[in-house]
Amino acid sequence: MPSNATSVWLPRVLFESALITVSILLALGLDEWREDHQDQETVEIALSNFIMELRQNKARVDDAAPFNRGLRDVLAQRYRDGDITSTTEFIDIVESYNPIVLQSTAWETALATGSVTIMEYNLVSALSLTYGLQSRYQQKTRDGLTDLMRPQNLSHEQLELAVYNSVRYLDNVTAMETELSVVYGEAETIILDAWAGMNNATMEDALAWSSRN
Repeated sequence: MPSNATSVWLPRVLFESALITVSILLALGLDEWREDHQDQETVEIALSNFIMELRQNKARVDDAAPFNRGLRDVLAQRYRDGDITSTTEFIDIVESYNPIVLQSTAWETALATGSVTIMEYNLVSALSLTYGLQSRYQQKTRDGLTDLMRPQNLSHEQLELAVYNSVRYLDNVTAMETELSVVYGEAETIILDAWAGMNNATMEDALAWSSRN
């Protein structure tokens, strides 16, 4: 009798155990799929934010950079000619330069939410380089203008040196503006390539997606 009882319940137990195992594996697989899907949605939202922000920043740089280069050239020429003879005139020239206001909200949000931790290394590296250069530009323009406009640097005795320093300052910031414009374009290409890779799409598809942002 025990042998017959075992032959009856053992297959049933094994079958039920197999069903439980399969159910657990399916549940784990479904959870993993959901997590992957959520991760992809999170990354795509971040990429969309990056595209919009970097395009806006690039447009601001491209719009302001020609004037800033022209101002540098005028100031450099007048320094060579030695025809800036008053601090008032010098201040008026320098104050016509307005540092470009650039946004970094998308990058700060991605760092705060941990979105960068689920992005590809090359993408994060490119974004870090881009926003790092942008941060250095903003700090340099802010600190440089503060130094140029210190009262002790604006005396008549220090005027020639102040003009020289302002030319060097504008040389540096306009060079960084040129570099920023290039880096923004390269970062956008990397973002589009990342989106295309995530969606098994072409760059044409990525451009179409980005145009909707």
